[in-house]
Amino acid sequence: MQDKEYIAVLRQSLEKKNQILDLIIEKNKEQRIIFTDESQPPERLEENLKEKGDLIDQLNQLDDGFEQVYNRVREVLGKEKETYRDEIKKMQELIREVTDKSATIQAQEQRNRELAVQKFSTVKKEIRKARTTTKAASQYYKNMTRTNVVDSQFVDKKK
Repeated sequence: MQDKEYIAVLRQSLEKKNQILDLIIEKNKEQRIIFTDESQPPERLEENLKEKGDLIDQLNQLDDGFEQVYNRVREVLGKEKETYRDEIKKMQELIREVTDKSATIQAQEQRNRELAVQKFSTVKKEIRKARTTTKAASQYYKNMTRTNVVDSQFVDKKK
């Protein structure tokens, strides 16, 4: 592969990373809705996390590939800056966009984490309340069934 092709691959990699970050931002927005909307089933959160995990895996693969290709053309980019000036400038813009989106994602993740803690705390309280209610109902049932039992009585056998 020629240097020009390697540089094109670097640019495409950054563009693809940018697109994946956009998708992750959307998944984080969905996740926020899942945490705030009581009608959302827990399965939806699982799906969202799986989809987001797949996107993160793709990002990691892109990063690894980008690093390998960059290591091959690093010297060429350093020596021939003027030749590839437009491409370098475009890649710098893409890197800035990626950085901005990464910061946005980190902020979203922090907010979603706080929402998750609140949601799980609420669910935990509801489960504890349900257990207490069930235990009280069970105890009441046991007590009420014992009221029909007649205790043994002494019978006077003298006649």
